[in-house]
Amino acid sequence: MAFRAGALGLGLAVALGAAELAVRAAGLAPALKNQYGDNVADPILPFKPRPNSHLTGRNETNEFDYDYRHNRLGLRDVEHATSKPAGVFRILGLGDSFTYGVGVRFEETYLARLERMLNERAGDHPRVEIIKGGIPRFFPQSERLLLEHSGAAFQPDLIVVGFLPNDVADTHQGIGAIRVDPSGFLKTREADEIGRLGLALYCHSHLARRLMRDWLARRIREKYSPQWAEINKDNGFHEPDWQAVEREYATMADIATSIGARLVILHIPQMGPWDRTHDYPARRLGAWAEKHGVGFVSALPAIRRAAATAPPDRPLYYRKDGHCTAKGHAVIAGVLRDYLEGQGWIP
Repeated sequence: MAFRAGALGLGLAVALGAAELAVRAAGLAPALKNQYGDNVADPILPFKPRPNSHLTGRNETNEFDYDYRHNRLGLRDVEHATSKPAGVFRILGLGDSFTYGVGVRFEETYLARLERMLNERAGDHPRVEIIKGGIPRFFPQSERLLLEHSGAAFQPDLIVVGFLPNDVADTHQGIGAIRVDPSGFLKTREADEIGRLGLALYCHSHLARRLMRDWLARRIREKYSPQWAEINKDNGFHEPDWQAVEREYATMADIATSIGARLVILHIPQMGPWDRTHDYPARRLGAWAEKHGVGFVSALPAIRRAAATAPPDRPLYYRKDGHCTAKGHAVIAGVLRDYLEGQGWIP
């Protein structure tokens, strides 16, 4: 009996080992997202990059190398004095991974480009300093928390919040949808169900990762199933989520007013192709902003024009990863500069 059990155990181990090798050889397991792998818990925010950390590597879609340095607050930015220096016009930029600049060098992000553009203007003007507060997987609620509990302390004169349509889907899932594991990786709340052993297997076994990914995806679909087409509709499935986004922006506008700052919402489209339905977020947010005395600008028209003439080897978005390339960030920075200067909001 003991011999038979041992033989069965050995056979199972050999079979699992062979399956592991086959999955690895075929590349069937999802890659670990190491570029998001050094986060910490926070008493206010759902999570944040580890302060003073430095991440380098190749992204999981094999489209770019990354080099992300974070300051004492966990922001991908240089250090800034909390108290605004005399003679400085300060902008606070908030947003998700697009504002953070996934896939591009720090100096290529649209906020860093905007800062250079404004400081290179001819004539006498105050020095412009931009606090770059984009954090991957943040959305309006977590961005509002960042503004409320740390961003406002920087005494910004202008607050720019980047909006993408996936902010509506993230609002649908809620602020607890993504958590930080003690290892520093981000995980879904459903991943808690697999426990520590399951998480270890997920990180180190390609076979387990493939099986768990499918199971976790099914669990998430059972609870939350964003309907992307409905995001671009009035009174659609995501109407409650749209209203929640607008409430967060209203609170941000109140915070801005309380510190003597102006709020601007920047609409950044996700990767195309784009049809007329993709104009909906800009129409809705533009109307909301006008009603509430908030600035609004959409990068979609300029992105459309630039994408139509971009050579195949210089796209505006990474085709697999979906984030903007340096060329895409350059377009967004130009749109934002033209809007802010056109409004006369930059001294």
